[in-house]
Amino acid sequence: MVDESTPEVEVKDVHDASMSGTINAVVSETVKLVDAVGRALITTAEDVSSLMVIKVDGETREHLDLMVEGGLARNRRQAAKTLIRDGRAANDETLERIRRTKEQIAELRSQMRNLVETRAV
Repeated sequence: MVDESTPEVEVKDVHDASMSGTINAVVSETVKLVDAVGRALITTAEDVSSLMVIKVDGETREHLDLMVEGGLARNRRQAAKTLIRDGRAANDETLERIRRTKEQIAELRSQMRNLVETRAV
């Protein structure tokens, strides 16, 4: 009887070793998958953070379509990007003045807070 039980133990040990190797492989692949999903989520979140949804009127939509039909853009998204970029460039000087004024306002607010804090002490 001892001889018969010994092969069963060996088979069981081989089976356990095989199962252990399979489990380790599954765990390793699962870790890789979770890591890849995490990286994909980060990339998607970064992409979504720069996404804007805007509502345009019928006339603007027609202009976007004309740009596409005229070959100035491949699609409405590209046409909209072009119009925004061109509008920004056309108003660059005004936007720069607004930026400088905003910085001046921030500086004045900081001075005002410092003044109030100094008097409170």
